Amino acid sequence: MPKERETIAIAIVARVFTCIVIGLCASIVSSSAETCAQAVAAKPIVAIDMQSRLPSSAPLAGGAGSALDLRLVFYGYPKIGVPRSGAAMISESGLSDVHDITFTHIGGELSPNGRFIAYDNCSSPNRGIYLAAPDGSKAQMVKELNGNRCLDIRWSADSAKLSYTGQADGSIRIFDIATRRETLIPNVKAADWHSWSPTGNEIVYGRTRLPDSIGRLLYITDLDGNSRQLTFAKDFAPCERLPYVTDTWAPAWSPNGNTIVFTQCERLFVVSPAGNDLRQLTTPRYSLGPSPEMPMASAYSPRWSPDGRWIFFIGEGDVLKRISADGNQIVEIGKLPYRGGPFSIAPFNK
Repeated sequence: MPKERETIAIAIVARVFTCIVIGLCASIVSSSAETCAQAVAAKPIVAIDMQSRLPSSAPLAGGAGSALDLRLVFYGYPKIGVPRSGAAMISESGLSDVHDITFTHIGGELSPNGRFIAYDNCSSPNRGIYLAAPDGSKAQMVKELNGNRCLDIRWSADSAKLSYTGQADGSIRIFDIATRRETLIPNVKAADWHSWSPTGNEIVYGRTRLPDSIGRLLYITDLDGNSRQLTFAKDFAPCERLPYVTDTWAPAWSPNGNTIVFTQCERLFVVSPAGNDLRQLTTPRYSLGPSPEMPMASAYSPRWSPDGRWIFFIGEGDVLKRISADGNQIVEIGKLPYRGGPFSIAPFNK
């Protein structure tokens, strides 16, 4: 195959794979009666003080206050093109109470304080960003939306603001929950998955590098639109399954602010916000040159534990895993029934 055609084929595969994985190409699906009923809630979401806890019939092994007593929300595609969402509990003993949830089709983002879940209902009518209790009760629309792509939503570390990427241009928009005011971060285009700094004054995001090359690089912007590049293609080997592609994405900022974790071609990396101390933590099992000193595991969608001691990620076989921040210990938590999109973790109501 001529190189030009091979490159075009790889680009198509990369974009289709990305579309499936992050769920941003999902068509607007028909809303259920439950979703429509939730849309009529009238009380201000910021007035919700107490949220329903998960059933006490599934006790957590870590005990109250354990850093690994966490909620998990995830979504995936048990059938091609048909998203499904689920929830579970994470404890020291592993994964428990795994079940489907029906109030959202593409998962959702749990607030850092554990009190809310934010999600795009991806439904018509009543399309919008909703806030609800973690179990989906007391849901109400806080931001009306249009378009046919489901949005990737993130919380600020203080659980006061939401951010999401614009459907047309990949801009990043900030929504203040208390004031219901939306602001646009200038000078940001083609952004996808992103993560707030713990101080709330910066956001790290992936940006698609087209048309000159294939893949994404990471950038950091402040809320005024002053950006700097964080990752550079020269520092990474191309993807072994997609030659000519160097893809760094799915960043997550550590709770102490010192480290950003991300994936590159199923490898897990960490780097400082200044771009220093780049370090690889895992290598895929299919890698042509795996390091005997490095855990072998494919990695998707990394997230930090609230205490910053662990990095959670989805590995091969849809198994949720955690690796210590120094990369020296890796633990299998449990197998998810499906995957394909990001997941969210948070402590129980603080």
